[in-house]
Amino acid sequence: MKAGAVAVAVLGMLAVTPAAGAMTVFPMEHTCPLGGERFTQDTVMSGTAFGHYLDGRGFGPIASPWPLVECPGNGFPIYRHDFSKAELGQLAPLIASDAYQRMRKHETQYWRLGWLLEQLQAPLEEQAAVLRQATWEASPEQYPRYVAAAAGIHARLCPEDAPQQDLEWIHCQAMLGEWERRGGRLDEARDRFQRLQPLLPGEASSAEEARRRTQLAAEVEQQLGLVEAGNTLAVLAVDAFAPERQGEAPAVAEGLAPGEAASEEEAWAAVEAALAAATAAADAAAAATAEAPQAGEDVPETAGPGKADPR
Repeated sequence: MKAGAVAVAVLGMLAVTPAAGAMTVFPMEHTCPLGGERFTQDTVMSGTAFGHYLDGRGFGPIASPWPLVECPGNGFPIYRHDFSKAELGQLAPLIASDAYQRMRKHETQYWRLGWLLEQLQAPLEEQAAVLRQATWEASPEQYPRYVAAAAGIHARLCPEDAPQQDLEWIHCQAMLGEWERRGGRLDEARDRFQRLQPLLPGEASSAEEARRRTQLAAEVEQQLGLVEAGNTLAVLAVDAFAPERQGEAPAVAEGLAPGEAASEEEAWAAVEAALAAATAAADAAAAATAEAPQAGEDVPETAGPGKADPR
């Protein structure tokens, strides 16, 4: 397969920015909300996504999921800026429990946070979002177990017979289909995506919702193609608004098939090429600025506006 939508999205972003985006990490001082431990920890401050996988994980120079600052002593993941005294009172015994401390040795950060939210009986939407991100950081051994837990919460969040099948319901159902495909349950995935397809694009109450529906419709179509091909791998989502889907020439690499998914290696090659081009452009701009006359320097009259350049 050839690098398609992701590569196009890269150049589209670079066209409106003077330099390529990147993930930045700085050592920051923190105070643990539980116990008051003071510590310094490398903290992700920014990142840039050039696209996403069909399960929502970001692609590009970005940490996905976003790493949480974690207290080194007790392992508390600081998942919010502020906590009330009542919330800290509920969290303290959970963090100190043998169950949580054992998980620190074997489970990922977002899986542990999902466990905390379950114990706190947090809203299903919050639990679902956290467990979905836990699947992004799971090892191959952890992945089936993490997906089973995330799918269980999603199934409760968007039941098949829900009276209101809005865009959020469709997106939740599409996640269930993605996990079915990744798990090799291709017949179930096909049935689910075929049920979802007639619901898209549907009526939208805003331009943003119309855009989301168009993108999700393209992803459902892509999923059906992957199912027919027997593909159970993690795949980059097509960009419904990429030039090749609008009848325009691709911005990166020629001969791309419309909607063709890029392999991770091919997409990264396109990203690196685009970043190199952006860096070269930024260096050239910096060199031109350095050569420009500085304030207070004499400028030959022949080089001024409306004058012929004597060179």
